[in-house]
Amino acid sequence: MNCGFRIVERGIKNSIITVTTMLCLGCGIYSFTGSIPPHIKTISIPLFVNETAEFGIAESITDEVTNTFLEENILKVGESDQSDSELKGTIKKVDDSPYTYSETEEVLEYRFSVTIQVEWFDVSRKKILLKKNYTNWGSYSLTQDIASDGIDNDGDGEIDAEDPDEVGDPRVLATRVAVGKISADIINDIVSSW
Repeated sequence: MNCGFRIVERGIKNSIITVTTMLCLGCGIYSFTGSIPPHIKTISIPLFVNETAEFGIAESITDEVTNTFLEENILKVGESDQSDSELKGTIKKVDDSPYTYSETEEVLEYRFSVTIQVEWFDVSRKKILLKKNYTNWGSYSLTQDIASDGIDNDGDGEIDAEDPDEVGDPRVLATRVAVGKISADIINDIVSSW
């Protein structure tokens, strides 16, 4: 009887070791960068082209996209003449329009949306890896302070005092939110297209 218990106990231990090993190996193999062509290690992001009348937006969008790449650390961001790939962007459209109204037809919330065309180019093989248009938005109010406007400005489920991100100029935050969403979409597409 005691011998049978030891055999079962040994089988359970072996099963636990096997499952643990498989989980560790599975996590070790999984990598975002593993899905990008292996010869591409770096990316350059030149100043986006602005085809809109929105002043200064090319600089802020280029900075936001670059910062997202730096934070995610999927590809090293480098200079154009030394990078394996290049991400070019063109700001095609900016729309800043009323989104919600009060019962007295007063605008409560504006929605700032931006459309960007992006092209990811493999420098060494001279081929386009991704070409796509992206559109996204952020919301804001002109009549109230961003920290007390009752709007989930960045779409994270937190409002006003609950959200430490809701500070500063409302329209600037809406722009940053829209571009942040687009940046995440670009990175997801770069990673998942391979």
